Amino acid sequence: MSPVLDWTQEEGKAPPALIAGEGALPVAIAQKLAGEGTPPLILTLRDDLDALRPLAGKLVRLRAPSLGRCVREIKSWGAPALIMAGRVPKRVIYCLPALFDPLTRSVLARSLRDDHSLLGSIVAAFETEGIQVLPYWQILPEFLAGKGRLAERDPTEREIVDVNCGREILRVTLPCSFGQAVAVADGAVVAVEAMEGTDAMIERAGALSGRGSVVKMMRADQDLRYDLPTIGPATLEAMHRAGLTCLAVEAGRTLIVDADDTLSLAGKYGIAVVGI
Repeated sequence: MSPVLDWTQEEGKAPPALIAGEGALPVAIAQKLAGEGTPPLILTLRDDLDALRPLAGKLVRLRAPSLGRCVREIKSWGAPALIMAGRVPKRVIYCLPALFDPLTRSVLARSLRDDHSLLGSIVAAFETEGIQVLPYWQILPEFLAGKGRLAERDPTEREIVDVNCGREILRVTLPCSFGQAVAVADGAVVAVEAMEGTDAMIERAGALSGRGSVVKMMRADQDLRYDLPTIGPATLEAMHRAGLTCLAVEAGRTLIVDADDTLSLAGKYGIAVVGI
């Protein structure tokens, strides 16, 4: 991983900006920044603003993806750096093209639509404007998954077989920029994550098999600044509803949001959670 960056507010400079996607991760980052006395400029497409509003130095609700608007707001705010966190539903780049600003259209026109290429192009656009993109794992290092058993119980022998199978599948799918997570039951692949996200993939796996294990990893060249896999209470709730009983995540390269609640739910539901 890259060396730790000093993300704290420098004298005379504004706090960093935060582009907040869906999920609990952006809220946790905003809480950390606000708690350190550096409430950020928050730019978001989210509809649920109540959790973010009290944590923001300024809150901007975007009607559509607009990199140009983000650049203008960040420069006006005076932020030297930017944090990108949370999931932005990929369907928006297909459903709202008429609403895109010129910079967003330019980035999409020269980028492939896989996550790796698209996010890299977005980061490059900000950096061209002189805005540094900070790694959010360095703001929340305590959220990184450790190695070995993380919840109350160890995986069973059958679950270990499924986890090992999932790891082999991900070694093939991850370089192709899809399949960050996979569900396996009795050595058979039940579902592979695509555009829908991990929790939706888990629900699909439950409808197909009603049992099995989930393995979630990241590709070797994924950018640690903005694209770490994340799990949280919603992941465990989805697994419980689906009947899936083991979750394996990549140690040191996965964030556990609301770790106490997440691992408490794992114990409540009898789900094994391990860092691999």
